[in-house]
Amino acid sequence: MKGLLRSFLNAFRGVGISVKSGRNMAIHLCAAAVVTAAGIILRIKPWGWVAVFICFALVIAAEMLNTALERLCDAVSPEQSPKIRDVKDIGAGAVLVCAVFSVCVAVIVFIIS
Repeated sequence: MKGLLRSFLNAFRGVGISVKSGRNMAIHLCAAAVVTAAGIILRIKPWGWVAVFICFALVIAAEMLNTALERLCDAVSPEQSPKIRDVKDIGAGAVLVCAVFSVCVAVIVFIIS
């Protein structure tokens, strides 16, 4: 039980580090707050909330994984490297893909339905 609690505490620590140190994370959290407010004001349907929350989780988790990947790359290879640059760009691209598809979901939830 002690190990499980420690695992949860470490995970929460990771979330805190990501929120405190990431400019992009702040942008994602602000976007989530704006979308949440819009959803409340526009009274989106329950299925819309499910879709929106899945998108929040997807984008925020992708951003956290990208941040972890970038930190690992910087620790392994502090000097400039084309391969490390590619790895970082691929990670950032993954976040971009999640964000773009989340906007598509938002269009469906807020405009089409």
